[in-house]
Amino acid sequence: MFKKLFGRREAPPPPRPKPLINLEDARARHLDPEVPSPCISVCQMNAATGLCSGCYRTVEEIAGWGQAGEAQRLAIWERIESRQVPRTIT
Repeated sequence: MFKKLFGRREAPPPPRPKPLINLEDARARHLDPEVPSPCISVCQMNAATGLCSGCYRTVEEIAGWGQAGEAQRLAIWERIESRQVPRTIT
């Protein structure tokens, strides 16, 4: 009992990493119920990665976005989030 009350407590887990460009934030900025575009108007392809420096999409993903269905758009968002170095939520 003493140990339970006064013993060392476990430290809380570290904050969950959150990608810079993420679906949750994009949905918060758009009222439209469709899957929002990840475009942030920083359109510059990185030759080393083959990804847009703004939205982390490939040229093929950018070109196909307009014709993509909801499931395809969500899959693209998953790839976008996984491509980024996560930042810590503060």
